[in-house]
Amino acid sequence: MSNFLHRLRKLFGQPEPQSPDNNNPKIRIMAKKTVITKVLDANAQDGIIEFPQNRTLYADQFTDNAPNTDEEREGFRPKNMKDVFEHYQPSKEGVALETEDGGSVYEDFEFRQIKDFDDDQLIAQSPMMSEKKANIDAYNSIIRQLEKNKPLRNALKDPDSRESLKNVLKSLLAEINEAE
Repeated sequence: MSNFLHRLRKLFGQPEPQSPDNNNPKIRIMAKKTVITKVLDANAQDGIIEFPQNRTLYADQFTDNAPNTDEEREGFRPKNMKDVFEHYQPSKEGVALETEDGGSVYEDFEFRQIKDFDDDQLIAQSPMMSEKKANIDAYNSIIRQLEKNKPLRNALKDPDSRESLKNVLKSLLAEINEAE
C-alpha cells in the first residue's frame, strides 16, 4: 500500500510525508481532533476532552448574570439544548450599537435557542438593526428594478428625462408627506 501511495505522490508531484520529529517547516501533520483543556490543577486528567473537528464550540459570556456555583449546577441534568436555554435563560443587556451619526444606542438581546445567535435573529431582536436592514432591502429592491427595467434605465441616461423623473418623484414624495 505504501508503495502505491509513493507512486501516486510522485505522479502528482507531491512530497513524501515526513515524521513530525523532522523539523521541516513546509510539512505539518494536522491533528485528527481538537483537544480542549480545562486544567483544574497540575495533576488533573479529567479536564481534557476531545472535541470533533466537524463541530463548532461557542465559548463566551452570553449573559450578564453571575455564573452559577458548583452546588447549583450539581443537580441540573439537561436532556437537550432546550433544557439548557430554559434553565440558564442567557441574555445580554445594554449592548452598545453605533448609529450612523456616531452616537450609541443600547439594546438588550435574549437567547432562547441556538439559532438566536444567527445574524437574522439578532437583527430581528434589534429595532435599530431591523430599520437599517429594511432600508438596505429597499435599496437593493430599487437596484434590482433599475437593472431589469430597460425603459427606466434609458430615461435615466438622458439628462432631460432624468430631470423630469426627479421632479415627478419629488412631487409624489410631497404628496405622501402631506397625506401623513
